[in-house]
Amino acid sequence: MNKILKITKMNRITYKLFWITSLILLAFALVMYLTLYFFLPTFYEQYKTDQLQTGIEEIIDKSKDLTFQNAIPLLDKYSQKNNAIIYLQDQEGRIIYSPTFSFTGSNSKGVAVTPATKGPLENSDNLSNSYNATIPIQFLNVNLTLVVFATFQPINEASQVLALFLPYISIIVIVIGLGSAYLYSRFITKPLIYINQEAQKMANLDFSEKIEVRSNDELAELSNSLNDMSVNLQHTMHDLKKANQQLKSDIEKERKIEQKRREFFSIVAHELKTPLTVMKGYLEGMIYNIGPYQNRDQYLKKNHQIIESMEQLVREILSMSKLEQHTFKLQLEEVNLSELINTITKDLEFFASQKNIQMIKQIGSHHLVYTDRVLLEKACKNIVHNAIMYSPHGEKVYINLTEDSKQQHIQIKVINTGIKIKEEDIQQIFEPFYRIEKSRNRNTGGSGLGLYIVKQVFETLSITYSLNNTIHGVQFLVTIPLSTK
Repeated sequence: MNKILKITKMNRITYKLFWITSLILLAFALVMYLTLYFFLPTFYEQYKTDQLQTGIEEIIDKSKDLTFQNAIPLLDKYSQKNNAIIYLQDQEGRIIYSPTFSFTGSNSKGVAVTPATKGPLENSDNLSNSYNATIPIQFLNVNLTLVVFATFQPINEASQVLALFLPYISIIVIVIGLGSAYLYSRFITKPLIYINQEAQKMANLDFSEKIEVRSNDELAELSNSLNDMSVNLQHTMHDLKKANQQLKSDIEKERKIEQKRREFFSIVAHELKTPLTVMKGYLEGMIYNIGPYQNRDQYLKKNHQIIESMEQLVREILSMSKLEQHTFKLQLEEVNLSELINTITKDLEFFASQKNIQMIKQIGSHHLVYTDRVLLEKACKNIVHNAIMYSPHGEKVYINLTEDSKQQHIQIKVINTGIKIKEEDIQQIFEPFYRIEKSRNRNTGGSGLGLYIVKQVFETLSITYSLNNTIHGVQFLVTIPLSTK
C-alpha cells in the first residue's frame, strides 16, 4: 500500500497533466462538433448564395458580348457547377431555354420556345432553404429574363447525418484524445519525475548521482542548475563540517586549557601554601621561644631558604605566563650555540662537582642559529640542570652538539647515566608541577615547572624535542632548524 501511495504521489503530475490534456482535447472536439452542427448550415448557405450570385453576375457580364446561342454553354456550365435549375424567359413569360426542359417551337428570332405554362418555380416560395433569383439578361440579339433556383436541402441532410454520426465520432475522439493525452503527459512528465526523484535525494543530502537530461530546453537548464546547486551545497556542507569540527576541536582545546588553568592555580596555591605554613610555624615558635625555635639564627636561615625557593617558583610562573601571552615578542638574533653550551656548563660545574658528576662535552667551535638567546639559554640550562640533579653520585652527563647540513638542523643530545624513567612518567613529565618524586620534597626535586617551561620555550621557538630511555640512561634530544634572518 505504501509503495502504491508513493508511486501515486510521484506520478501525480502525470495524472494531473493527463486529465487536463484530455479535458482540453475533449472540449475542443465538442466545440468543433457544435460549431459544425450549428454554424455549418448557415455558413454553407451564405457561401452557396455568394457563389450563385457571383456566377450570375459573371454570366450577365459575358452575355453582353455574346448571342443567345453562343451563351448557352455558359448557362449549362453554371447549372452543372452549382446544381441549380436555370432557364430563360421572354417578356411574355415563356421559357425559351433551360438545360432541364425540352422546347416545342421557335420565335421569329430563331429562339426555341415553349408555350406559357405554370413555371417550375411558381411554388418555390413554399420551399425553405433555397435560393431563387429572377434577373434580366441582355444578349446581342435578344433581351430575356434569367431565372435561377437552387436548394440548400443537402446541407440540412448533412447536419442530420452528422447528428446520427455523433456516437461514432465521440468514441473516436475519446480514444484518440485519451491516448494522445496519456502519451503526451508521460512524455512531458517523465523527465520532471526523474528530476524530482534526484532532487529529493539531494534534499536528503545524497549527492552520489548527478541529474542527466538529454535536451536543450529549460529542463536541461533546470538540471544543470540543480547539479551546480548540489556541488555548491556539497562543498558548503564539507566546509561547514570542517568548520564545525574545528570549532569542536577549539572548544575542546579551550576546555582543556581552562581545566589545566584551574589545576595550575590549584597546584600553585598548594605549592605556596605549604612553605608559607612552614614559615608561619617557624616564626610563631621563634616569637614565643618554644623549645628548639629559641635558636633563631638556625630557623631564620631555614625561612630564608624557603623564601628563596618560593621566589624561584614565582619567577618560573612569571616566565611561563610571559610565554603564554599573545603580546610576547621574540628577540631574534644570531647565536653561537657552541659558546652558549660552554657558558651553561661552566655555570653548572660547581653544582655537578657537589655530586661528583663528570660532564663530557662533544661540541664544535662554531655552530650558528638565528633565535632568541635568552629563551634558548633558559631551556638548555634547565635540561642540563635536570640531568645533573636526577643523576646518582659519580655518574656522567654527556653533551653532544652535531650539525647536519643536508637536513638543515643542529642536534643537541644531553645524556645522563645511571637512571631510568618509567614510560608513564615520560608521557606526563612535561606537564606543569608534575614530578617523578611523589613526595614533592624540595630537597630531592624541583618545583615541577622546569620541563614545562622547556616545552613552552621550544614550542615558541619552533624547536622539536624528545625524551627517552637509552641503554646507559636518559637522553634528551633537541633539534634546532638552521633558519636564516
